[in-house]
Amino acid sequence: MERVKRSVLSFVAVAVLLQTAGASGLWAQTAAQPIVLKGVSAWTKHWVFNELYLEWMKRVNERAGGRLKIEYVGGPEVFPAFEQLDPVKRGVIDMANPPAAYVTGVLPELHVFDLLFDASDPAKAREIGLFDRLDQITREKAGVTILGATFWLPFSIYLTRPIEKADLKGFKIRSTPIYDPVLKGLGAATVSLPPAEVIPALQTGVVEGMAWPAIFIVQPGFAKYLKYKVMPWWWQNTGGFVLINAKSFDSLPADLKNLMADTIKEIEREAKRHFLAKEAAEDEQLKRVGLKVITLPAAEVEKVKRIHWEEGTKLFLTGPSLKYGPQLKELIARYAPR
Repeated sequence: MERVKRSVLSFVAVAVLLQTAGASGLWAQTAAQPIVLKGVSAWTKHWVFNELYLEWMKRVNERAGGRLKIEYVGGPEVFPAFEQLDPVKRGVIDMANPPAAYVTGVLPELHVFDLLFDASDPAKAREIGLFDRLDQITREKAGVTILGATFWLPFSIYLTRPIEKADLKGFKIRSTPIYDPVLKGLGAATVSLPPAEVIPALQTGVVEGMAWPAIFIVQPGFAKYLKYKVMPWWWQNTGGFVLINAKSFDSLPADLKNLMADTIKEIEREAKRHFLAKEAAEDEQLKRVGLKVITLPAAEVEKVKRIHWEEGTKLFLTGPSLKYGPQLKELIARYAPR
């Protein structure tokens, strides 16, 4: 009887040992697997606006030592560009990189980056505490953290006929809401069109120009149907925000959160130089297709800036964001045109 009891106890001990070893092995295997965060983009993968977003992902993955993997899963073909905030909020996807215009219905406060003028460099925006303040707002309103930004862009007006001053009376210009205060303030009739419809509209005279980033006119084919680029830039913009589901981000180990944040700050310091080089290369291509540059007097550009500040702050900050808009306007008032 005693021998049977010892055999049973030995069997139980071995079973427990095997179970424990198996569980430990399973735990070790699970612990060795990287944390995976899935990200989407507001633009088709190979568009220039994605370059530093994808570079940020690459650097984080390389530096995480196999513990974290940020996986790019697609662009508007996965979730429509103007609808990507919702799946990030709900945790269906972990992150997206929209411009302010694509999330304006929920987070109009991000338009503060459209109103920084010569201080629009994302690194400068971080220096004045803008990202920290906005992180509190985006968490409260949408359950997302704003980690940082991946681009700085200059914007110009492109026309089929010349102008001598900031006067667009008689012009029909392709626009989106961010450009409307200036274009309408200068007398233009604005037409809202998706990029795919711009070329037919230029061909048929539905529009006689467009407001557009100064780095992406040749590749989409727009340059063939335009004759003039108006300079200096009428807008400068920080965007391509890295918006991450706050619960996903907060659940990461502290060192991985720091890695992601430090790497986005590195990208921000590079952004303006990166995109200025892109514009210089684009200008060389524009010369080859015969597109001419119109350089307006400084006083005319100041007129543009004043309209953008006076009307833009009402339309994008103090109007739609009664709680936060005035605070943000006060924070950036030092950069307003005088």
